[in-house]
Amino acid sequence: MSTLNLAGRRIFVVEDEALLAWDICAQIEACGGVVIGPAMSLAAAHDALQENSDLDGSVLDIRLGKEMAYPLIEPLEHAGVPVVFASSESREGIPSRYAHIPLFRKPIDFRQVAKQLFTGR
Repeated sequence: MSTLNLAGRRIFVVEDEALLAWDICAQIEACGGVVIGPAMSLAAAHDALQENSDLDGSVLDIRLGKEMAYPLIEPLEHAGVPVVFASSESREGIPSRYAHIPLFRKPIDFRQVAKQLFTGR
């Protein structure tokens, strides 16, 4: 198996469960990526977006405690940042306007996520 090399790509991580956030971040860093976050709430995610405009990809948990991550999608997509969901939510529970966003079940294998983010497959 070839090693995934993210060569400094900046990946925005939004995940409210500490162990899952740590795992995602560790996988990104092991591949040479730079983690932005993890943001563990919607407010923290909005703050991170204000401070980081040069993102290469994003991994969003859908449910952040009692909040939903959906308000982050429009600014990310408007900035041209690829978005994927990493969630235990079912596809049926996701609003249809977000049906185009790939869904990965947690815990994720970031190599598969990166293929989707950077090659669209």
